[in-house]
Amino acid sequence: MSGNPIRFYCKMLPTDMLIDERYIKNVEDRLGLKTEEQRSSFRNTIRKIYGQKLSLDPNYDFMDNLELVKAITDVRLKSDIAGAGSLVGALANRTNEENQKLHDRMINTMTDKLGYCNTCAQKTIEYFCSQEDDK
Repeated sequence: MSGNPIRFYCKMLPTDMLIDERYIKNVEDRLGLKTEEQRSSFRNTIRKIYGQKLSLDPNYDFMDNLELVKAITDVRLKSDIAGAGSLVGALANRTNEENQKLHDRMINTMTDKLGYCNTCAQKTIEYFCSQEDDK
């Protein structure tokens, strides 16, 4: 998936597109939407907002919906590093050259391929590392 993951989620919602249902459900689970009725209602709301906002601003990206941004970020990061438990430690501890290179590569991927600004990429990694530390 390239580009902004928030926009990716929202673009997947129109009924005429093939969607990654597992990805969508993971995001909706993060939002606390457990029943099909809740999911359907949320999707309809997002479609309506997306359509209205896009007509006014073709670059609208839902970054003002903080709950959606957090849910998508959580799902995206968890899937991107699934099975790589040492990655969190390496990102959190950049005292050696190898860990610093890994951190820099992760930042570059987030900024160049996923559409994050540098500050958001840094904060997202910090957030994810702190979440793992809390467990």
